[in-house]
Amino acid sequence: MQPGVLDVRGRVLADVLYLEGVLAGARNRGLPPELIERLQDAVDHGHELTVLLADTVRAAAAHAAGR
Repeated sequence: MQPGVLDVRGRVLADVLYLEGVLAGARNRGLPPELIERLQDAVDHGHELTVLLADTVRAAAAHAAGR
């Protein structure tokens, strides 16, 4: 399970980095505040997902080590 979760976490991180770039561009171009807010929400959610996935990997490793 861990390699798959790590792979997903890596892909989510890559997407979050991309979205951070889109967010920076939106701010620099003065796009509508609602769009910027939604992009910020997506970036924040992506960061939360990476934390949860890291926690999942640690819990799975601890469980496997306890066997």
